[in-house]
Amino acid sequence: MDDTPPALELARPVRGVEVLSRQTLGACAPTFGRVELDFEPLPPGGVPRVELACTAHPEPDPAYEAALARGVLRELSGRGTRDPEARRGVPVRALVLVRSLRWHWTDSCERVFDRLGALAVREALACGAEDRSPRLVVTRVRL
Repeated sequence: MDDTPPALELARPVRGVEVLSRQTLGACAPTFGRVELDFEPLPPGGVPRVELACTAHPEPDPAYEAALARGVLRELSGRGTRDPEARRGVPVRALVLVRSLRWHWTDSCERVFDRLGALAVREALACGAEDRSPRLVVTRVRL
């Protein structure tokens, strides 16, 4: 028997969700990343997914793109994470479009983009719940 609750639908589009992880100057840890995502409601029967419709700077990187998608989909699912701040509960169905992904040759890593994906979902859901526009989320991912 499947104990997964039925997924919630995203009530409205939330576009322009930006999340930035600042570079830690003078430290060896790679902490820089910046993404911009759009969250769209899915048609009936649609499966939550992440699509790349973006510019990537300095160039596309499949590992960072996959890490971002992993963080987004895990947070939308409402389970499967050890992060104590992660959203728990009913899954949310959404199509997520990646509009921009910025990384640095030496100051970025996959974990940064996994975390940025989760933070972007939280901001998008807060925008829907509070009926507001997205705010820039600035953090420094700790490795």
